[in-house]
Amino acid sequence: MIGLSSRLALSRIKTNRSGLDVLAVIAFAVTTLLALVVANGTAMFVDRWHNPPEALQAIIDSSPYDFNTAEDISSMYVTFAIIACAILVVPILSLGAGAARLGATGRAKRLASLRLIGMTGGEVVLMSVIETLVLTLVGSVLGVALFALTLPLWQFVSFHGAYLSPGEMVGPWWLTLAMIGVILLLSALSTTLGLSRVVISPLGVAKRETPKALQFWRVIVFFLAVTVFIIAVQSFDLLKSNMLSFLVIGGLIALVLFTVSLVGPMLIQLVARPLVRTSNPASLLAARRLIAQPRDAWRNVGGLAFIGFIAAFTVGLPHVPDDPIFNLQIRDVATGIFLTLAIGMLVAATSTLINQAAFTVDRAEQTVALTRMGTPRSVFAGARYRQVLLPLLTTLGVSVPLGLLVGNMLVMSAQGDLVSMNNGLFLVVVIAIGITTCLLAAGASRPIETRILTTDYRRND
Repeated sequence: MIGLSSRLALSRIKTNRSGLDVLAVIAFAVTTLLALVVANGTAMFVDRWHNPPEALQAIIDSSPYDFNTAEDISSMYVTFAIIACAILVVPILSLGAGAARLGATGRAKRLASLRLIGMTGGEVVLMSVIETLVLTLVGSVLGVALFALTLPLWQFVSFHGAYLSPGEMVGPWWLTLAMIGVILLLSALSTTLGLSRVVISPLGVAKRETPKALQFWRVIVFFLAVTVFIIAVQSFDLLKSNMLSFLVIGGLIALVLFTVSLVGPMLIQLVARPLVRTSNPASLLAARRLIAQPRDAWRNVGGLAFIGFIAAFTVGLPHVPDDPIFNLQIRDVATGIFLTLAIGMLVAATSTLINQAAFTVDRAEQTVALTRMGTPRSVFAGARYRQVLLPLLTTLGVSVPLGLLVGNMLVMSAQGDLVSMNNGLFLVVVIAIGITTCLLAAGASRPIETRILTTDYRRND
């Protein structure tokens, strides 16, 4: 079983008939690359905590305020790195899970056929998990190689008043193995959960049963999380709180972001429902698909939702006049945010690309049938872009105000000692770049659609 499944996965990569397996490898490579950047960056901050650079001590000596030690200030960077990890872990792991689900419908049909001819549910799941793990391992090795190639670029990044050296971004060997292990485990779990319907009822896949409607409890959980954060931040001071308080606030921010991923699919479904009354074929097709698969639509744009949150969060970044230490920290926080946004952009574009490619292949039969009925290619293109743009605007309508709320409340917690920069232009530019990137990624699936429409199918296939 293991040998057969491994050869089957490697053969699919070489032939690349649908293009999905190569895209899955690319997605796993990006996931590994970003996971290593986040993990090794955190390890770098821990190392500088115990061995602060001399430039930081020089800035402390020039400050008119009384600070404890360079180690105490460096410890705050570890806290900020943990908060960044909390923000990035959801979109990065979602990208890995999306790569594992890539082409799940086509695989489900093949495995459902094996179930119907007598293969057990355990054998079906094992075969698919092994195939996915092979793709994941190939992508992870590629991701490690890409991370090694990016090491020289870190010498242009500065923290603590000193530029990084490439060696500082290389953490302990076990950290790399741990990241690869987490990604492999995530792939196995995502594949197993994605094939649960095949194991329970293979006929459910063949009959294309409609998924259950989303429940209102998602909205309740979202508002509860926001309320808990607002209550907790009332007793928080950005300038005077200790590391434990920062960890609690960071955990609550991560919780709020997680609940955004819960409520996002329901909001997309609600916004798309009135659009089914349109007379525009592309809009109608897009709305129908969004209503039928809101979770897939959210995975398509979830990365940009987090980008909108982070960009809005930075609008209110504060500064303190005549305080070189605090302003150094704010500059370093801004650098960290720019890196976080770059990672988020890459996650959003890759997620949109793999999900749109999966949608195109999963709906191959529908596309072919509509084409034979006379539907022009422009309708499919219009529906493809609407399937991305409508969820984008819907999720940004939640994440951007939420980011503004969280950022302003943290600034207000300093009780008037901080001055906000109010860089609204930065927010507009980041969102515009993010939307453009996602739309370009959505258009990149057009060659797959062309291959589907130009392939001859025999009647008995």
